[in-house]
Amino acid sequence: MRYINAFFGWMWRRKLFLTTIVASSMLFALWSFPFNDLSDAVTSAVSRFTGNQVYLQAQQLNIHLIPQPAVSADNLTVETTLPPVAATWAKITPGIFSIVFNLSSVIKAIRGDAEASRNLLSRIDLNVDAEGVWGGDVAIAKSSTRITLNVEEVNLKDLGEWAELPMSLQGRANFATDIRVSADLQPEGDYELKIAKFVMPAATVNVPMQGAVLPVSLPTLTLADVTLKGRMVDGKFFIEEGMFGKSQDPVYGRIKGQLDIRLMQQQGTLVPQFGEYSLSVDLTTSPEIQKDKTLALAFIPLENAKDATSGGGAKYLFKATGVLGGFPSITRTSTF
Repeated sequence: MRYINAFFGWMWRRKLFLTTIVASSMLFALWSFPFNDLSDAVTSAVSRFTGNQVYLQAQQLNIHLIPQPAVSADNLTVETTLPPVAATWAKITPGIFSIVFNLSSVIKAIRGDAEASRNLLSRIDLNVDAEGVWGGDVAIAKSSTRITLNVEEVNLKDLGEWAELPMSLQGRANFATDIRVSADLQPEGDYELKIAKFVMPAATVNVPMQGAVLPVSLPTLTLADVTLKGRMVDGKFFIEEGMFGKSQDPVYGRIKGQLDIRLMQQQGTLVPQFGEYSLSVDLTTSPEIQKDKTLALAFIPLENAKDATSGGGAKYLFKATGVLGGFPSITRTSTF
């Protein structure tokens, strides 16, 4: 008994030294652990955790302990019901306290409980920083009540190819929003969109004329910038301040109004459903636009809202209403 007491006394006197050795060994083991070999395991766990809705693939995984626990990945690909999204680098930082407070649900979700997985998606705090997403950077901060999204310098060409748009847009976009999701899954909050050096390639548009549809070929359109500011609330997308182009551009002006857009849940995925819109537009075109007879055809639906300007151009002040995808109803207005 005397030797046992002596042994524990020796350990107590050297507790700081022994604690340092144990902690250093654990940190060394953690940092030297082959996390790359866990890629398949992580993919399987995320898939099971999200009810087979999300698949992750990474070339390399790394763990971080300072300033707080996080996991980073090189060449990350995220697959959902949408086309895959790729990032050259991403860092995921979970909220430790939100995990601790929901530990039982986390364990159930890891074991494959679908209901626990769905509940955790709204309870766990999460920060995501990603580089090389559509040529830009994306930062997401999610709490149980709010989502903050910041998108910087996204290449519209890359974004258009991902979305499979029929035309190849060009420009660099910045987008920021701070929203909360209501009980019926509708986002509510403010947003701001800025696009620098916006370019829309040559295209053919269908212009309604006397009950028929006339195809009109439009040249490439370049605008110095596009800015939209507003809010989302109760299934409506409000444009409170919108500007496109500058006076040196062939087309420039202002826009405001609203668009009905609700998120509907279909097979476990949120799908946007577009409805009616009402937009007020103050549009000015250059003399070159008015002199081009082919381009002038595209403005025939706006003829009733047209006023000539002193420089030989034209100014259109009107309200456009309708349903997205159909031909709008144009009404001349006296004020913007």
